[in-house]
Amino acid sequence: MTDARLQLTDRNLLRGLMRWAPGGRSITIEELGERVGLSKSKVGMLLSGERPTVTAEKADDICKALGVHRGALFFEPLPTPMGTDSNGGTRHEHERALDADASRGSQELGCHDQPVGAYRRRP
Repeated sequence: MTDARLQLTDRNLLRGLMRWAPGGRSITIEELGERVGLSKSKVGMLLSGERPTVTAEKADDICKALGVHRGALFFEPLPTPMGTDSNGGTRHEHERALDADASRGSQELGCHDQPVGAYRRRP
């Protein structure tokens, strides 16, 4: 089982806390990474939003380095059960597929009796 991951609340807040860190001077990406045991690229991905999660232990380390409570920067996302959308409604596989590429018709998503050839993108 993998460790629970916490979601960064606001990357701009993290950037601001790094700018006005405890001690009156800013902390660079490299310095924060060294203090908490993360690579420069992982800290950069947190700040860019590319990978906005860390383990609870790393979240605690980041918050300690910046002098804030963990709840100020991170939260534990609620799991979304398979087969439900983010609003809690039940959805079927073909509905999610249509949402992903609405230009495709239902006949291209397996709702027909005859075999289908290779998918071709419509102009």
